[in-house]
Amino acid sequence: MKYEPLKRHLEGMFQHGELRLGFADIERILGFPLPRSALGHQAWWSNTRAGHSHAVAWLDAGWKTAALDLAARQVSFVKANDAPAGVAEERAPFVHRDTAAIMLSPSALSPRALRMIDYHVETQGGDRTSACVALFDQLAEDRLAAMFDWFQKASKPSTISSAELIREDRDSDER
Repeated sequence: MKYEPLKRHLEGMFQHGELRLGFADIERILGFPLPRSALGHQAWWSNTRAGHSHAVAWLDAGWKTAALDLAARQVSFVKANDAPAGVAEERAPFVHRDTAAIMLSPSALSPRALRMIDYHVETQGGDRTSACVALFDQLAEDRLAAMFDWFQKASKPSTISSAELIREDRDSDER
């Protein structure tokens, strides 16, 4: 496995409850540079096994990513059994320490938007920050669904049945 050296390193850190590593430290442990996506995208550090061999390394070693600072090029790992939800895990809110983080004053929002956020807090729990994350996520999902619906309506349905396509393909093979 490509990220086996990181797994072995983390397995050796059993006496620690939390471990903060710089990206340069991880590259030294691995023996190769981290991919560009690791340097600029929070999602690379998520605790998701599917399609992420790098995450499998730290998860199999019993660790989770807990905090990420892309600007400082550092990540914190915590023991998986002691860890709260970590980086982008199970829709956990992620506190981003990057200098390009979005900061929004409540005074910049309309009263309707604030009521919407506060209603979400009342009904779903959490705080205004987690409510904003959830509402933005829902907005993105709704927009994606709307674009998909538009595309389906804009595309002309095929007038040829699948049986006709198979028959046509079979007949052309016989010639």
